[in-house]
Amino acid sequence: MSDRPVPSGEPGQPPTPPQQAPAGGAAPATGVPPQSPSGAFGPASGYGPPPAAPAQPQQSTPHPAAQPVPQSGGGPAPLAPGPVQPGPVKPQPGPVMPPQGQPVQPQPAQPQAPMPQPGPPVGRQPFAPGAQPAQPVAHWQQQGGFQPPVPPSGLPVSQSSTPDWEALAEQNEQSAKRGRRLKLIGVVTAVVVVAAAGGGGYWYLQRGKEKEPVAQGPGKPGPTSPGPSSPPVSAPPVKGIDSPPTVGSLPAKKGSAALNLGADAKQGAMAGFSGQVLKLPSGQDSFASTSTSVIDVNKSFTVSARVLVDVPNGNRSAVSQGDGQYYSYSLGRAGNNGHDQWYFKVQVPGGGSVIAWSKGDATVNQWVLLTGVYDDPSGQLTLYVNGAPQSSAKSAGVQPSGTNSLQVGRLSSNSQWADPWHGAVADIQVWDQVLPEADIVKIVAGPSSPPSIAPIAAWLGG
Repeated sequence: MSDRPVPSGEPGQPPTPPQQAPAGGAAPATGVPPQSPSGAFGPASGYGPPPAAPAQPQQSTPHPAAQPVPQSGGGPAPLAPGPVQPGPVKPQPGPVMPPQGQPVQPQPAQPQAPMPQPGPPVGRQPFAPGAQPAQPVAHWQQQGGFQPPVPPSGLPVSQSSTPDWEALAEQNEQSAKRGRRLKLIGVVTAVVVVAAAGGGGYWYLQRGKEKEPVAQGPGKPGPTSPGPSSPPVSAPPVKGIDSPPTVGSLPAKKGSAALNLGADAKQGAMAGFSGQVLKLPSGQDSFASTSTSVIDVNKSFTVSARVLVDVPNGNRSAVSQGDGQYYSYSLGRAGNNGHDQWYFKVQVPGGGSVIAWSKGDATVNQWVLLTGVYDDPSGQLTLYVNGAPQSSAKSAGVQPSGTNSLQVGRLSSNSQWADPWHGAVADIQVWDQVLPEADIVKIVAGPSSPPSIAPIAAWLGG
């Protein structure tokens, strides 16, 4: 059942299709087709206005009246409720909601004057044949010809177009952040550009200062140079391991490098050899050494010496080169598989050593000529004892050691002096090449049969 009012004095009438009255109050039923006067009354409502009622100006209210308003001046009575018949139902407007985030302000209902329309009031009847039904109105329009309330700020009011103030605020905040970010990027870019320009100029000036002019002659500066160019910076000098002080020297027979003698090293004569020998009783002060390098171990070389050992055991180095962490090469005696044997060994670049051993055991209290040959192109080292070849070994090179000074009676090992000689050493000779075997045999005969190739350095010859 509908709660729509019916005209007073007509109870029990047959139900008619439901018609809606204007929002301002109930309109009388008519027996004529609905009239839609031209003008400002809006869409037809299906009811004619009562006669003799003057036209009233249109009024709008923000909220539609939900109940009939009493009429002043003797208007018709409200309609009594009756049964609802099926028929076209016009869309009902929903309440106009204020913008999101604003509280709803209750508005008191105001009495509305009846809408005057011509024609006598008659009971409600359906539309006459041929009459066109009223056009549906927008959901925000009031039935009965009322115009929609004016939306705030000139925005159209619709259910789907209500502004999302939170979204707008978030968009504004994002826009502000982007603006600040762009400003910051611009400032940083400007600073970087200025700094790069200034730094580049400074670098250019410094490079210009560092550029040395071309020399115009001996001792004469160039046109842009404030003075003679400074000499190139050389690497710091190589320092060998510490050694006890020396107390004299032994001049060389060949070359310019003298042997500096330790406190216990004594020059003298000895049976079995016609010339001068260097007696070495063993110990830290029992040695002799040069102050400079004698040969380049990165190339082929030959070293030879007459040696005599007077103790039956122990590792002994007669002649070696180097004062660094490890020796470059050494001639001497060492234990090998339970035997004391003569050896010629070299230190390999990167660590380790390669040794060429004698075929027989080392003798005691006898003069022996030891000769070591290193052939750099083939990487082969060979030991000769009294002019006879013993064995050969392959090496990937020879490692320089410290100042590459020549050492007599010791070798460097693990940054310490080791393997002191116990006996005597004489006839020391060095070549900067591979000495042929024929010349090695001549050495055995002594000064009466010198080799065809002269040594670059020699000490204590016969």
